[in-house]
Amino acid sequence: MTSPGPWERPAETSPPPVPEPIFADYFDGRRALRNRVALSFEDGARGRVLRLELADGEVVRWPSRRLRRVADQAGSEDRVYGLVTGDPARLVVSPGPAQDLLSRLASETDRPLPGPPLWRRALLVAGAGVVSVAFLLMVLLPGVATVLSRFMSPEAEVALGELTYQQTRVMFAPGLTPLRECFRPEGNSALQQLTERVADGVDLPFPLQVAVLDDSESPILNAYAVAGGRITFFDSMIQAAESPDEIAAVLAHELGHVVNADPVRHTLQAVSGMAVVSVLIGDITGGGVLGGTAGAALQSSYSRQAELEADAFAHEQLHAVGLPPSALARMFERLRAEYGDVDGLVAHFSSHPQLADRIETAGRVGDPVIGAPALTPKDWQALRAICR
Repeated sequence: MTSPGPWERPAETSPPPVPEPIFADYFDGRRALRNRVALSFEDGARGRVLRLELADGEVVRWPSRRLRRVADQAGSEDRVYGLVTGDPARLVVSPGPAQDLLSRLASETDRPLPGPPLWRRALLVAGAGVVSVAFLLMVLLPGVATVLSRFMSPEAEVALGELTYQQTRVMFAPGLTPLRECFRPEGNSALQQLTERVADGVDLPFPLQVAVLDDSESPILNAYAVAGGRITFFDSMIQAAESPDEIAAVLAHELGHVVNADPVRHTLQAVSGMAVVSVLIGDITGGGVLGGTAGAALQSSYSRQAELEADAFAHEQLHAVGLPPSALARMFERLRAEYGDVDGLVAHFSSHPQLADRIETAGRVGDPVIGAPALTPKDWQALRAICR
C-alpha cells in the first residue's frame, strides 16, 4: 500500500457516538421530593458502583452488591430500588435503558429488598412498652393518686382504712386466722392516754384509732399506718421497747404519715398499679386487686421524701408535747445491735443515716426541757400486758 500523495486528503473517521444519558427518579428518604438523576456506573475498589448525579451536581454512589429491588409496587411497570443497609432512600426506574442498566450491574440487584430484622422491631416495641409502663407506674399514677387523695371524703378514707386494716390482720397472720386485736381495759386505757399525749394539737378530719395486734406466734417488730387515721402496733414492738417514750416516738412517726395523707395516697397508687399489672397479665376482670389492697400498700415502701417528712413531723411534734425525740434513736440502736438491719422500723432508719445522725446528735447534747414521762410506770406495765 502506498502513502497518499500530497494532493490526497486522508480518509475522515467519525468520532464515537456519545451515549444517551440514562435518567431515573431519586428520593433521599428525608423529603417527599422527586429528584431527576443521571445514572452511570463506575468500578470502585470493592466492585461496581451505581453513580447517581443530581441536577445540582451532587453525586450519590450506591455499591451494586448492596442494591436490591423493592418488591410489590402495586402492578406498576416502574421498578423501585433501595439498599440493604436500611437507608430509606429509593430509586424509581422506568422501563427501558435505565432498567437494563440496573439489571446488568449485578446478579443480586433484582432480589427483593429484605425487611428490617424482626429482633430490632421486637426490641423497639418491647422498649417502648417498658418505658410506657414505667412512666405510668412511676409518674402518672403517683400524680393521679395525689390528686384523688385530696378529693376523697373523710368517710371514704375511713372506710378504705378499715378495709386495709382488716386485710392486714389476715396478711400478717401465720395461718388463716386473722391476728387478734388485743384488748384489756387497763392496757387500752394506757394506749389511749399515750395517743392523746402524742397527738395533742393535731387536727384530723377523723378520729385517730390506734390498735395493737398479737403477733406472739410470729413476731414482726413493726408499726404501720393506713388510711383513715388508723395506726397499728404489733405487740412485739411494744415488748422490744424499754420505755413508753420509745413507743411514743414510733407513734409520732406514724402520725406524721397520717397528717401528710401518705397512707391514702400510697394505697391509691398501689391499687391502681396492681390494676395495671392485672390487665397486663391478662386478668381483665381486676380480680384480686381490691383483695390485695393491704399487700400492695404495705409491701411497697413509702418514698424517701414521705419518710423524711414523717420524721420531721415526729421530731417537731415530740418537742411540742414535751417528749424526747432521742428515744427513737436509742430504740433503733438497741434493736439494730440485737437483731441487725431487719425489715420494718430498723430498716427504715438504716436507710436514713442523716436523720439518725441528727437524732443521735440531739440525744448526745441533751433533749430540751421535757414534761412528764409518756406514761406512768403502772400504765406502762398495763400497755405491755395489753395482749396477755
